[in-house]
Amino acid sequence: MADQNQNNLAIVTTREQPAIPIEQDNSNLLQTDFPDDFIFGSGERSCCSRWKRAEYWDDFTMRTPSRIDDGSNVVVAGDMYNRYKEDIRAMKAMGFEAYRFSIPWPRILPDGRPSAGINRKGIEYYNEVIDTVIAYGMKPFVTLFHWDLPDILQKEYHGLLSRKIVDDFKEYVELCFWEFGDRVKDWTTLSEPWTITTFGYVDGTFPPSKASCPPEVAAAKLPAHESARSTDTAASVPITRSYSDVKYDINLLLCHATIVNIYRTKFQEFQKGQIRIVLNSHWAVPLDKNSPDDVAAVRRAVDFMLGWYLFKSCLVWSLPTKYDRFCSSRKSCTFNFSLQESEMLKGSLDFLGINYYMTYYAKNDTTPEGVGYHADMRVEFSNIDQSGLNIAPWGIYQKLVYIKNTYPNIPPIIITENGVADQNDPKLTAKQACVDPVRVKYHQDHLANILKAIKKNFYEYDTCSQDKVDVKGYFVWSWCDNFEWAQGYTLRFGINYVDFTKNQTRYPKNSAVWFAKFLRDEKEKTMGPPSNKRSIEENSENVPEKRLKAT
Repeated sequence: MADQNQNNLAIVTTREQPAIPIEQDNSNLLQTDFPDDFIFGSGERSCCSRWKRAEYWDDFTMRTPSRIDDGSNVVVAGDMYNRYKEDIRAMKAMGFEAYRFSIPWPRILPDGRPSAGINRKGIEYYNEVIDTVIAYGMKPFVTLFHWDLPDILQKEYHGLLSRKIVDDFKEYVELCFWEFGDRVKDWTTLSEPWTITTFGYVDGTFPPSKASCPPEVAAAKLPAHESARSTDTAASVPITRSYSDVKYDINLLLCHATIVNIYRTKFQEFQKGQIRIVLNSHWAVPLDKNSPDDVAAVRRAVDFMLGWYLFKSCLVWSLPTKYDRFCSSRKSCTFNFSLQESEMLKGSLDFLGINYYMTYYAKNDTTPEGVGYHADMRVEFSNIDQSGLNIAPWGIYQKLVYIKNTYPNIPPIIITENGVADQNDPKLTAKQACVDPVRVKYHQDHLANILKAIKKNFYEYDTCSQDKVDVKGYFVWSWCDNFEWAQGYTLRFGINYVDFTKNQTRYPKNSAVWFAKFLRDEKEKTMGPPSNKRSIEENSENVPEKRLKAT
């Protein structure tokens, strides 16, 4: 049944009039078009197994290579481990102001807990990475959990399914605050809890592969994270458990709330940093804009990806009726938080990180199959274009408007990931693969739509103007090609090409060239290109000599 109060929803129910016409040329967009305090950065996830015990992705790729599209693993990946200095130097030369990266839990605590031993070599390595970022005049944005659970904890008590994960995660993160918090001022507790829980515990295509949904349902009805998933891969996943005992999403939110509480009570006052969660969500538009049921399906689709986590983190700002809406639409799960835990979750965001990639059509599903997540959502998804990339720059505008108007007192937003993938083509030379016009236009058009949300925020079918959306930053995903989870190395997201057959050599793609012009144009006209060497020397007095090794 359609929401009777649908006029109050921040859902744009049309696809004929996108926020910015697709034929508009945004190639002349400049960094100076954005507010002075808007920050531009690039991001990458650490994916190398060196200097750490296994995380469960290591075990997953090495033990079951058939579950990865190309049978690959994460042993070397993009090799940021060895190439961080040249990469950070190149980021600075292009004009980026921040670098977003993760610190894998097993690199700091190989066996998951301080009592089992602290890897001082790993701590020193990340001290050098952080100091190099700062020496180049950039800001480190550090993610504490990007799906790299120590495999030993998965084997000991099933990882996210146990409340024990909260205490162990707390010990790891508190150690990071002590070791790195004097320089790191931007922390992310969790990156994309929806992705790791839904793919890991519902359809089973990610580790720990505890599927609770028929794989053919998962493959057919759930949109992929960043690209189309292989249905063959999904179909090979056995159903290992019933849905009714799933507690992973609650335990992850408790990890987030606990860490924010620790940071605010013990560290924030003297370290002067900020802390956030990063949430991902596709956008959706109704397959039939004149169907109230399809309009309602759009809202459910967004709630099941974004709202399920954002609502719980923003309880203090939400209307009481939202609780009833969530309970009625996702009946197989309950909140199961104590009063103290709920209080910790309220307002547990200094900033909100949002990852956006694509938009789908959504249709009301009157006959959902199975039980659990997919059946409760009652939504059928379909592509908005024949390519399957589902590129819709106007979707990021509509999504930002939706967040602002659904959660009116939401803290400032940073777009922490935005990008598009190419299928890897081994027949192309590196020079040929660096010609990426789709990616260039993708970033141009998404930036233009973000700028629109910052400058004006209104509904096309509403006479009432709304407040502007407070967006403070944009991070390109990703800096360079890397291991892409269940797709292995079959996809390339980077603005820099990585030759995985020749020592992970980097080559800037056309998208990197465009970003260099976009970010440096005005400064080069007035100041000239900066010297990387001079930048290091000028900042050297602020960095401990034993740590500063960048040259």
